[in-house]
Amino acid sequence: MGKLLVLLVIYTLISIADMPRLKKLDRREIFAYSAMLMLSAYLGITYSFNLSWPFLEDFAAALIGEPARRIIEFLKVPS
Repeated sequence: MGKLLVLLVIYTLISIADMPRLKKLDRREIFAYSAMLMLSAYLGITYSFNLSWPFLEDFAAALIGEPARRIIEFLKVPS
């Protein structure tokens, strides 16, 4: 319960501190800020509740793993 309380305090302070700056940002910048905040919230929630959800590297491997392997195989120099 203490981890969750610390997370709530941290995200509340971040929201209060960033609110004046967010009003001046463009839509694209707000989207990027929100995406980073959601990723950090995901990691915070998995940490605070000791969940065994997939880590961000697992998502990246699922999305671009096979194309990356094909590119690497294509670029290998035969010996």
